Amino acid sequence: MKTPTPRTNRGTPSRLPLVRAVTLGILALGWLAPARSENVDSEMVLLVDITRPGLNPTEFGRLMDGYASAFTSAQILDSIQSGAYGRIAVSMMFFGNSNTQLVGVPWMSIGNATEANTFADLVRNVARPSSSGAPDLGAALAAATLSFGTETGGSANGFESAVQIVEVASGTVPQNGDAANAAAGSAAALAAGVELINALALGNRANQVDAFYEANVIGSTVNGVLPTSDTASINAALAGTMGGLLNDTVQTGAALSVTAVPEPSSAVGLIPATLLLLRRRRR
Repeated sequence: MKTPTPRTNRGTPSRLPLVRAVTLGILALGWLAPARSENVDSEMVLLVDITRPGLNPTEFGRLMDGYASAFTSAQILDSIQSGAYGRIAVSMMFFGNSNTQLVGVPWMSIGNATEANTFADLVRNVARPSSSGAPDLGAALAAATLSFGTETGGSANGFESAVQIVEVASGTVPQNGDAANAAAGSAAALAAGVELINALALGNRANQVDAFYEANVIGSTVNGVLPTSDTASINAALAGTMGGLLNDTVQTGAALSVTAVPEPSSAVGLIPATLLLLRRRRR
């Protein structure tokens, strides 16, 4: 028995090959394009001085507790969630001499209490590295700047944001001659795309540390936003001081992100053109 040949309407060519071609084209572009980074309102590096004499192990532990308490507070979580994306990316980096810049907590996003608690646990359990010699702020700021990724000339870190922020914490009084190096490092970071550099001076000599950072390190490229330098003793009040400083910074990032226009995905941009092409073929 002869199998009947399916009938086709030669006057109206099938649109299936076109649809398949377009679909395969979109999929191919997705395969060729790198994985898209996660959009966040701001990226923040917590840059912590580990040189000696500075913070002893007990004081270092209290500082980590201060960070953990600050980021799990309702105040900071509310500020984070007020941004355009409702989340930020945070990492912690330790710095010492010119050869010592170590990642303590890698980049991660915080947008809710669960993520904040995860970050807090990592911070509380991070091992304190050590570094001999004087702190090299120029090298530390250069490393922090590159860690932001493509926004500041480094390799992609998995996040994209409108605002890049460095928060320095130090209990070490810089030596004579460090001012020029620190000022150059700060200027280079701001020129590369860092929007804000704040500082927190810690310990018994916090006033001296603060004066140095205010004169040579902190800076801002955002109109109407002044950089902040503050002092704190390593005691029960530390978490409150740190929380206020960090909350102001997070609010700045959230406010700026609301005015930024996110870039559309390249794949999404193809969809209207594809639909238009199909519509024209139907006519």
